[in-house]
Amino acid sequence: MAMDDIFPALFNYFVAALLIIFVFAASHKSDRLYMLMSAFIMKKSGRTVPDAHETGFRTMFRSPVSVPGSALTVMAVFAPALAVASLVTLCAGLPYCTFIPITDSGTDIIQMAQIYLLSEAFAVAAFCSLGTKEGFDHAAAETKDIIRLLFALTAAVASLASFFVKNGADRDPFSISTFSVVGRFSTMSFYGITGALLFAFVVLSQIPGKGAAFSSSLLKEDEMPDFGGAPRALLRLWSSARSFIIISIVVFVFFPYNLVDNIGEGAGIAWYGQAINFAAFWLAVLLFRFAAVPFCQLLMAFIERIVPAGIAAAVLPLFVAAAMALLWYEEALLVQEAAVF
Repeated sequence: MAMDDIFPALFNYFVAALLIIFVFAASHKSDRLYMLMSAFIMKKSGRTVPDAHETGFRTMFRSPVSVPGSALTVMAVFAPALAVASLVTLCAGLPYCTFIPITDSGTDIIQMAQIYLLSEAFAVAAFCSLGTKEGFDHAAAETKDIIRLLFALTAAVASLASFFVKNGADRDPFSISTFSVVGRFSTMSFYGITGALLFAFVVLSQIPGKGAAFSSSLLKEDEMPDFGGAPRALLRLWSSARSFIIISIVVFVFFPYNLVDNIGEGAGIAWYGQAINFAAFWLAVLLFRFAAVPFCQLLMAFIERIVPAGIAAAVLPLFVAAAMALLWYEEALLVQEAAVF
């Protein structure tokens, strides 16, 4: 690298680091704010209010590290840090988290999925390493949640990629930069739009956490009190950032980038459109976190509760199958139109 290129490169890395720090900070603050809002709404409606009190992140991080006596100490202490580090790597590959994505390739969404699974593996390992029944129960619950989420997310990615190919995408369909259907809504029929929105509903309804009335934290304040200090604080940060990133991916699919680009071009200032784009995108992520995610979770829970107990477990696969069928039918319509011309 030439000497003249070193300082611009360092500046780009510095800006990328700031953006990634912003993502983690915003995820933590939004999770805390959501808990307060949820408690306020439930109190006004006369329902049982979840305990919104949580030890501050700084206080928890500075507290002495404590683990159960049966814990594998090295794994319990360092696995949460490795889980957070994996999420940082994932953020470094997302085009809206950094201007210099490290996995900018034709299959970067597959690489990101692998990094995400690695992060989940470290989190599950942290719980298992505690060597207690509560730890194993939390590890099992986390594994179940991530299987449900990845089942819906994988089906959505595969179906949208197939649709992109049929729609004449000139780039690799498994590149995250091509996963935006807003520009294609004008050419999609009711079936395709419904399928894409149904996938968004299913994925958002599977955001891991303690339920729509709670934050996305893996642990409530009164759970596993013998596990504390920096490792627990890192797991809290990891869980909120993980959910925030998943929501941002869904928003990215439906975010109208072209409209914002046109605003910047009309102003004649390159950074103007980028600044509006950045602010509008993360504002949309926050709105989804506060409104769309709890709505989807409550609706999915309601549907699973009203159906017969024997088929409640089949609700998620049925929704996924319906969304896939709608997009496949949209592909069939595209093939028919192409055959006519």
